[in-house]
Amino acid sequence: MRRSSRRGAQNALTALAAAAITLALAGDAGAWCRTTTSKSFTPTLAKPCDDAGLPLYWSSRCVGYDVQQGASVQVDLATARATMAKAFAAWSSVDCPADAVTCAATDVGQGSPSIEAHDLGPVSCACAEYNQKGGNSNSIIFLDHGWFNCDGSPKTDADVTLALTTVTFNTDSGEIYDADMEINSLPTNAKITTTDPPAQVLYDLQSIVTHEAGHFLGLAHTQPTHPEATMFARYSQGETAMRVPSRDDACGICAAYPPKRVTVCDDQPRRGLTDVCGGDPPATGCHCEAPGAAGGGRGFGLAAIGALAALVTGVIARRRRRG
Repeated sequence: MRRSSRRGAQNALTALAAAAITLALAGDAGAWCRTTTSKSFTPTLAKPCDDAGLPLYWSSRCVGYDVQQGASVQVDLATARATMAKAFAAWSSVDCPADAVTCAATDVGQGSPSIEAHDLGPVSCACAEYNQKGGNSNSIIFLDHGWFNCDGSPKTDADVTLALTTVTFNTDSGEIYDADMEINSLPTNAKITTTDPPAQVLYDLQSIVTHEAGHFLGLAHTQPTHPEATMFARYSQGETAMRVPSRDDACGICAAYPPKRVTVCDDQPRRGLTDVCGGDPPATGCHCEAPGAAGGGRGFGLAAIGALAALVTGVIARRRRRG
């Protein structure tokens, strides 16, 4: 979703941008894509990845996340936290090639991506939001009572969307400031499970959140020629393959976070960790309010990038403008 820009007292730009997806570097050896700052790109079969905009990334070597307190009626908190830890570890432990573009299967042993995620504990806030003036949390949220925004308005495609990740980023640099993952856990709609192996009629939570963790870290859906990839846009019931990033996925995360990248490790959310919801003004809906008056001249964008759909439905890629 996106909203037309407005300018505050300090000429700050606040934008709501439906995310584009881009191949970070030219070449067709790899099919991985990265989310960018682009606002108008719509992926097609002819051009699944955008070549404009700045790719999104976390500037630190580590990032914190927080699972919603209480988790879900389908998954208890301890299990949810353990599953998220496995999902993020799957990305931080891949073996990087020397060249992420050529992505040669034999080109290994260059180290691991310079990014990892830390569980900072449960939080009570169950809204996907970003507070520009105060503390934040990168929240993992289970929506047991329906596929709704925090203001009560319905999200689209409740019957086919398994999860959604929304990131807030600097439109001038692509640096990610905040990320929130929402899981469609309404028991009558999406039967998620943590059993191993899962029943063929159920949705494997670890596969779902590993895919969403890729979005959380700045990756977009891979090109449709790579259905074996964790970042493939569709999931088939009962499958567990998405738990383990494919070679193509590994090349994408290593391109975003090269092993030799020089940066510090700071896992605290922007402006500190907070347990409760509420921006200034309070956030409503799915990032439908983002205060811009104190932006100091920098732009902020919000991207809903992580719609993982059931296999029979295809890729969800919709945009809407809010006034």
